[in-house]
Amino acid sequence: MSRRLRRRYGRSSTGSAQYMVRYVHKISPSDKDVMGPVTIRDGAFSNRKTLGAALRGAGVLMAGASVRNFRVEGEKVVIFPSAPGLTTYWHAIILTPA
Repeated sequence: MSRRLRRRYGRSSTGSAQYMVRYVHKISPSDKDVMGPVTIRDGAFSNRKTLGAALRGAGVLMAGASVRNFRVEGEKVVIFPSAPGLTTYWHAIILTPA
């Protein structure tokens, strides 16, 4: 039963990891724009839609926001979000392992 639910809802049997979050604003970056640690499933990094859902669930992204693109740089994950109707949203969100 649990295998079927994991397959159906995209839950990974391997677990999850904790990350520290740093928000980067293009015009006025600040070292105070941090959050964490947050827990994100290991399977969330398979594509941008599942990553966006995981980040919204963890409270990293606001409701309605999505992941435009993301990339892995060493241990860090750099996410480029977008929010409908907002022209001044975060330029990037950086996840580093906690």
